[in-house]
Amino acid sequence: MTRPEELEACYRSVWSRIPIGLSITPFRVPGDMLGVPDSLRGSTRPLPLAENPELVDFLRRRIEERRVHVAMHGYEHTKPGGQPEYVGGTDLAAKTARGKRYLEELLGCRVRTFVPPNNGIGRAGVEAIAAERLNLVSNQPHPRGLGSLPPAFLMDALIAAQYALRNRLGRRDGFAIRSYLRFQQAPYHTLGPGSSLPALLAALRECRRCSGLFILATHYHAFERRMASGETVAAGLAAILDELASYDAVRFPTYAEIW
Repeated sequence: MTRPEELEACYRSVWSRIPIGLSITPFRVPGDMLGVPDSLRGSTRPLPLAENPELVDFLRRRIEERRVHVAMHGYEHTKPGGQPEYVGGTDLAAKTARGKRYLEELLGCRVRTFVPPNNGIGRAGVEAIAAERLNLVSNQPHPRGLGSLPPAFLMDALIAAQYALRNRLGRRDGFAIRSYLRFQQAPYHTLGPGSSLPALLAALRECRRCSGLFILATHYHAFERRMASGETVAAGLAAILDELASYDAVRFPTYAEIW
């Protein structure tokens, strides 16, 4: 559904300065979500990425130039039963394996990062991405489970409990990667209509103070919308880039470089 010129308009002044990680859904079902074109709104037919050859060619070129880096963003980006795909979906292990392989073969790059659709992931979703050795960009705590659980899941749940205890003891890790037995997880900060620019800048300064990792998550189709603090999302991104330009010794790693 995305047109190359839309990405070019939003990111052409950005990807020459910092890495752009694009979250890509291999078989997107349009549905009624924000950003769906009117011509496709309500459709339930999966749209394989390969059916958008102009976008595929554009992405391949930007990947070769190391301006774009790819994360898998679900399989169809649906909301089964009103829940995020990787919470309420079925056959997630098979879909994750197929979707990862599809993106790697189509775009000619390795995919090691998973960004959950609608920012939600459950036990089956975690099992699916861990089986494919995908790392996770999410602020959600490791899901708990009941009943019979695989030993690796139990070990990861124990590690998660240790992180939770550290937080309760005041050792915050909002800018640090969490390392589990089978995958790693990185936090992110949202730049969108509900965001506050002063709060984001304060978080960025705190991240710099503790030499942490700052991932900024946004949507290209939200660039002209207003943030809670009044600026457009595009203006908010520009302000954050200006703030970064004032820092010394800042490193801008790609997804592949942080894991």
